Amino acid sequence: MKKFFGKTPADYVASCGRCLDVIFDEKSPDDKVARSFSKLEKNLKDMTIILYGDGEKPVDPNKITKLIREFRQSNLVTRLVMNIHELGFEVPKSLSKILCFWLHDKSTYNDAIGYFTVNPQLIPHLIRHFEKEEVSLPSANIVKEALIHPQLLKPALEEKGGALVFKVLDYVALKDVAFASEAYGMLDAIINCRLSKDQNISADMQKEHLKLVAKWLEKNKTAFWKKVHTFMEPNGAHLMMEQMLKLVYQILKTHRNYYVMIDYINDPNNLTRIMKLLRVPNKKIQVMAFNVFKIFVANPKKEPAIVEILLPNREKIQNFLKSIGDDDELDGKFEDDLEVLKEQLKELKALDKKPKEDNKSSEQPKSEPTKKRICRGAKVTSGY
Repeated sequence: MKKFFGKTPADYVASCGRCLDVIFDEKSPDDKVARSFSKLEKNLKDMTIILYGDGEKPVDPNKITKLIREFRQSNLVTRLVMNIHELGFEVPKSLSKILCFWLHDKSTYNDAIGYFTVNPQLIPHLIRHFEKEEVSLPSANIVKEALIHPQLLKPALEEKGGALVFKVLDYVALKDVAFASEAYGMLDAIINCRLSKDQNISADMQKEHLKLVAKWLEKNKTAFWKKVHTFMEPNGAHLMMEQMLKLVYQILKTHRNYYVMIDYINDPNNLTRIMKLLRVPNKKIQVMAFNVFKIFVANPKKEPAIVEILLPNREKIQNFLKSIGDDDELDGKFEDDLEVLKEQLKELKALDKKPKEDNKSSEQPKSEPTKKRICRGAKVTSGY
C-alpha cells in the first residue's frame, strides 16, 4: 500500500506507455509481453482507485487533478482507445471506468471534451469495434458518456452523413440479446440524451443535445424511419419491438422534433403499422403502441388519408381500448389517456355523421362537395 501511494499520476501514465511499447513491439518475447499486460492492467486499476477511491479512504482531489492533467498532456488515452480491441478484457474495463469518470465529472469533463475534440477518431473507432465481445460493454459505456456532450455529439452525427447512427442501428439488429441491448442503450443516449435527472447534465446541455438530434432527424428521417421500422414487424422479436416503440414515442413527443413528428403522423403507412402492433399479444407492446397511436388520433389537423383509416375502424379501436382499459395493472395516467382517446374517437364519429346529415338537408348544399373532397384527398395521399 505504501508503494501505491508513493507512485505519482505521472509515474502511472509513463509506465502504461512503456507497457504498450512492449506489447505492440513485434520483437518482444512472449513472456515480456505477458508481464507488460499484467503491469498495464494493474496500473489502470490503480488509476481507477485514484478516481473513485477504494472504499476505505476518501479520494484525493489533488491527485485526480494531476492524473487528468497527465491524460490531457500525453497520448496514452488515444493509444489505449485506438487499440482497445487488442487489449483483452481487463484493460478495456478499467479504461472505460477512467474515461467515464473523465467525461462525466463536472470538475473534469471540459478537459475530456477538449481531448476528444482534438482526437475525433476516438468515438468512431469505439463504435466500429463494438461488435467484439471483450470491448462491447466498455465501448458502449464510453460512447454513451461522451455523446451526452453536444460538442462531441455534433461531429459524430455529421461523420459521413450520420453513418455512425446507422452503424449503431445495425448492432441493435444483432441476434445476441446482450449485444443488441447495449447497442440500443447507445442509440437511446444519442437520440434522447439522458433525460433522467443527473446533476452533472445541465438543462442547457440537454437542450443543445436535442436541438442537434432534431436537425439530424429532419435531414435523415426517411432512412432513419426505414431502419427503425424493420424492428417493428408484428412477428419480430418482442424485446426490440418494445424498445423501438419506446424510442419512436420519445422522438415524437419531444418538442424539438415537431416537424419530424408532423411528417410521421401524417403518413398513413405509419398509422397502419402502429395499429397492427396494437394487436400483438403482448401487453407491454400494446401499451407502447398505444402511446404512439394516441399521437395520431390527437392531431387536430389530420390528413384525409389518416381520417379514412380511422373512421371505418373506430368501433374496433374502441373495443380494443376497452379491453386493455380493463387491465388491473394499468396505472391511472394510462387510464386517463384512454378516456381522452375515446373522446377524440367520438369526434371522428361526429365527423362521419355530419356529411350524411348534411346530404338530407337542402339548406346546406355544400356538404356533398366536402365529403368528396375528403375522399379524393385520401386517394391522392394514399400513395405515400
